[in-house]
Amino acid sequence: MKLDLNKMIIQLKTLMINSAYQIEPPVKKEFFDSILNKSVHSTPSLILNQIAREFYFLLIKQPDYGDFLKHMDGFEYNGLRLFSISNPEPAIKNIFLINEYYRNNDIYRDPVLQERLVIGEDGMSLFTYDAKKDLFEIRDSAASESVYGEFDNFTQLLAEMIASIK
Repeated sequence: MKLDLNKMIIQLKTLMINSAYQIEPPVKKEFFDSILNKSVHSTPSLILNQIAREFYFLLIKQPDYGDFLKHMDGFEYNGLRLFSISNPEPAIKNIFLINEYYRNNDIYRDPVLQERLVIGEDGMSLFTYDAKKDLFEIRDSAASESVYGEFDNFTQLLAEMIASIK
């Protein structure tokens, strides 16, 4: 059975509305264009530049993730969070700032997360994108080397996320 991203987005929004959760607006076209034109890759931080490059390749290789963001810039529902890409506040919800934290932490730098983009989380797991394998993953948040699931595309990952909150 082929998964339909648009139907899943409607299902997620319905769950959120029925539970009085805020639905984030879509990412603005200008913001997408700035990423795809690589104009955001010139920050003073080398780590943020690397994250921006990885995010660029994520959007190119996995267009369904970009399609989702055109409907809503991340979400938070019932302990499940998909990070925002264009909203800098609060910092704990921004994909670029979260990934900078994982890669530039003075106390501990997780070698597994150094090689992946963390795109979301729940109470027990991290949702990551592995650019080398071109896969989305669900990883244990305490022992990130443990993988609970791998998905060829974002639509499959989103289906698993929605199934966990129904």
